[in-house]
Amino acid sequence: MSDILPKGFTLKTIFGETITIDEYINEGGQGVVYLVNFNGQKKALKWYKKEALGKEPQDFYENLKRNVIRKSPSKEFLWPLEITEWVDGTFGYVMDLRPSGYYELTDFMLTHVRFKSFKTAIDASLQIISAFRILHNAGYSYQDLNDGNFFINPDTGKVLICDNDNVAEDGAETGIIGKPRYMAPEIVMGKNKPNSLSDRFSMTVILYILFCLNHPLEGKRYYVSALDSVRQEKLYGSEPLFMMDPNDQGNGPHPVLNKNSITIWNCLPDYMRALFIKSFSQEALHKPVARPKEIEWIKTLTRFRSEIVECECGNEIFTQNGKPCACDKCGKIAQIPFRLELSEYSIPAVKGSRLYRCQLGVCNEKDALNPILAVIEKKSQPGVFGIVNKTEKHWNAITSKGEPKKVAAGERIPLKDGITFTIEDEKITIRKN
Repeated sequence: MSDILPKGFTLKTIFGETITIDEYINEGGQGVVYLVNFNGQKKALKWYKKEALGKEPQDFYENLKRNVIRKSPSKEFLWPLEITEWVDGTFGYVMDLRPSGYYELTDFMLTHVRFKSFKTAIDASLQIISAFRILHNAGYSYQDLNDGNFFINPDTGKVLICDNDNVAEDGAETGIIGKPRYMAPEIVMGKNKPNSLSDRFSMTVILYILFCLNHPLEGKRYYVSALDSVRQEKLYGSEPLFMMDPNDQGNGPHPVLNKNSITIWNCLPDYMRALFIKSFSQEALHKPVARPKEIEWIKTLTRFRSEIVECECGNEIFTQNGKPCACDKCGKIAQIPFRLELSEYSIPAVKGSRLYRCQLGVCNEKDALNPILAVIEKKSQPGVFGIVNKTEKHWNAITSKGEPKKVAAGERIPLKDGITFTIEDEKITIRKN
């Protein structure tokens, strides 16, 4: 049998379904991807190269079979749908095709593709983190998280995660250790096998790349004439150092080659910079349990999203605590008449503002990114705004005159100074700026 499967070639799945090869799509290090006909539908087939199956190909096969049976943990994963029988010492699996409009992470890194807005970049980041939170909470780890695993729509921020054949029970050995530059230091040094804690490191590298367009460990030390294996081991394994580490600038950003990081870093809110610094601190780099959990990223990013407002000139402005501030493009002061005061911080109450469930105390992973309120404009009265209850429960509110009121699902509260309402035991107050 040739390396490339011919058009019309048929395969059987372990459940007796027939797969027919339509055409070759592309090829990677592990295998070849084909367009196939599967039960009358167009799907993708990843067909493994024999040499990519590792030392224990049967174990790899059985793990993949278990993934097929257990089904996808979240809609973001392009999960294996069916696995084929063995043919001539190898096999493959069926998955959904990537829709049009999605691009690889490397396209964003090289600025060939740009997000529609910073909010869209945050939406993409939230989908990635939420998907891995669900996966980890189910007791599994991804084990090979890298820049080749993601397809992202720059207009919507929607994410698809591919290459899920390495997913296994947390701590289980699959023979896969990851891709250079994305492996956690303890994996590079051979101290641990991939698990959910090393996933967290790799995921945060992806987040930094999405926002700052550079690798977080590739500062001045990376740009040398001969980056040999010894230097690479120090850079990513034995002596990793965040380029934005406030305590050690030995691997600080190169003024030209890391210009993106320098520019964007200076624009990020204090709490975003603080979480990146915590994630890539010497403690977190060398002590996996010290790495921030996914929920901490979700809460921080939803706050960040809530604080972005659009200027009249179309530029996005990063506000803090819901206060008016000047646009860095046109110089005008952003009009933010009201803010929503939470227990820990405030957010602007402007058209399009949203509050998510994770911003109000403890919640489960499936509810974390559910919007619970939104600021909308009255269709019958342009320029008049209110807060709509997007939950299925009523809110207890106190009007500006001190009178109690129930706010049912779908009902609105006017934007008036001093009105308070309670959601999930969190008291929120409307304040005039």
